[in-house]
Amino acid sequence: MNKKSLLVCLVLLICFVLFKGSNFFSHVVDGSTTKVIITEKREPVTVNSQALKSKVIPRAIPILMYHSISDEKNNDAVISPQRFKEQMEYLFRHNYHPITFDELYAYLTNEPNLPDKPVVITFDDGYRDTYQIALPILKQYAFKSVLFIPTGEVGKRLSWQELREMKAAGMEIGSHGVTHQSLAELTYDQQLQEINESKRLLDKNLNQTTRYFCYPNGSYNQDTLRLLQEAGFVLAVTIEPGWASPEDNPLLLNRVWLGNSVDLVHFEERLTKQDYSIL
Repeated sequence: MNKKSLLVCLVLLICFVLFKGSNFFSHVVDGSTTKVIITEKREPVTVNSQALKSKVIPRAIPILMYHSISDEKNNDAVISPQRFKEQMEYLFRHNYHPITFDELYAYLTNEPNLPDKPVVITFDDGYRDTYQIALPILKQYAFKSVLFIPTGEVGKRLSWQELREMKAAGMEIGSHGVTHQSLAELTYDQQLQEINESKRLLDKNLNQTTRYFCYPNGSYNQDTLRLLQEAGFVLAVTIEPGWASPEDNPLLLNRVWLGNSVDLVHFEERLTKQDYSIL
């Protein structure tokens, strides 16, 4: 064996040792030229066929509306802790995904990036039990939610520090005015004060830009809508029944009322039928 052949064999032997197990290894010897081609071994890629399917964008999304969570009787604005926990467990076990108002806004403005089976959870008024009862249950399931609070009530039921804790735990904080008065019954200047002052206080104390509003007692008029727009609010919710759709006025979104009269059967209906029965 001449020196050239010996050199070729030596090169091939070294390549074989270094790259043993490679997915592809070949050599070409052409006269005085030796060509070694190495292709790196790659791990197999597992493709999730579900991820390749285009996501179905829902025609509408239910916005659930809660108020107080307590054992108070004969008040359908109240839901018992047991029934509330039962409903949250139902959402979890049936793979619903509560979303924020930021995500809802993106959906309503045709820029959706939604999880499967989206739903929105809202609380009105800022009751003490929202912090003491609802929040721990929501944290148990890592559920996002939104609280609408009248800023004039801060310090009575909930403190600014508690609101900051709630926000850090995944609960957005939106405006419910200052004094919870029916806005349609107020003058233009009074409405201006209710809307702008509530936003100023929330922005300052929670270090945020407040963009979401809930009409106290479901009351509003054309002045209200104009003032909300001028103040920078982009979504507002009513107490009218129904789901929220991109076809709706974003300042007049419907919600799904929930109280003690809504058992688990009717809760399921309100999550699955846009034209659910009104009790």
